Formats: sequence, C-alpha cells, structure tokens
Amino acid sequence: MSTIARPRIWQRFLLHGLIATTALGLGFLSWFIAKPLAIRLYETVPGQRVTVTAAPNIEISLDADSSVAVSNTEPPRIELLRGNAYFDVRGEGAGKLQVKVGTTQITDTGTRFSVIKRANGGTVAVADGQVEIQVESGTYLVGAQEGVDFDGIRITNQRMISEAAVAPWRSGR
Repeated sequence: MSTIARPRIWQRFLLHGLIATTALGLGFLSWFIAKPLAIRLYETVPGQRVTVTAAPNIEISLDADSSVAVSNTEPPRIELLRGNAYFDVRGEGAGKLQVKVGTTQITDTGTRFSVIKRANGGTVAVADGQVEIQVESGTYLVGAQEGVDFDGIRITNQRMISEAAVAPWRSGR
C-alpha cells in the first residue's frame, strides 16, 4: 500500500485564513495611511454674503447667490460653481492657490483678485499681484489693476480697471 502525503485539513484552513487576514490588514493599513479627499461646499443665498477661510492664509468672500467647493488638500483646490468670489491670499499661501472655473484654471501668484462665473466663461479682476489664467489657447498673466474676460478657449477683452471694480459688491463691507 502506497502512502501519499496529504496535507491535513487544518493546514488548508490556516493557509487560507492567513491569506485573508493579510489582505484585510493591508486594506485597513491603506485606509489609515491615505487621507481621504473631502470637499467642503460654501454657498450663499440671494441677499447673503459670507467670508470663509479656505486655508490659514487664504480667505474667500462670496457674493450673494454664489458657491465654491474647497478640497482638504494642501494647497486647497477650489472650484467656483456659480456667482462671484473674491480671493485674498497672504503670506505663505501665495503662489499655491488654484481656482477652477469651468474648464479654465486660474493660478494665484500672490495677490487679491475676484472671479465671476458666467454660463459661457467668466471674468477675472486683479487688485494686487498677478494671476495666471490657463485656457485652451494658452496661458496668460494678468497683473494688478487689470481685468479680463474668458470663455474657456481664449482670453477676451483685457482692460485696465480701478481697484473698486475688482469686487464692487464688497464695497458695502
């Protein structure tokens, strides 16, 4: 009679249990290591204005009937969903802020500026410093006391403006 070595049944359960425990442990470990992305939504109703702190050196003032989404990443990623927003970036926050308006990307380079979102694009008005606007046709720098309109494809109507024109709805503050 020949004897063939067969693994005992408890060894199979032990092996499968060890594999399952390792997979479960790695899953929990990846969940604890990776910081989940969280988005904060700030919005105002008609007649309401609010100022929020997106990061220690970045404040956002929202006009009436406006909304922004702010990620918990460092630096925060911000998307203007509707309306008007004024961004005040100071100190170490300068050069880190990115604002998305439709398909247009606006990167701050140390400044105060406002953005208006419209159905077919928007407007950027810079009070201090400068911003970089990336549209489909290229990247443009907009300096202090300048305003531009954009449609996602190109920059239109670049003009000089007064500081009061940057966020006229804030003049009542």
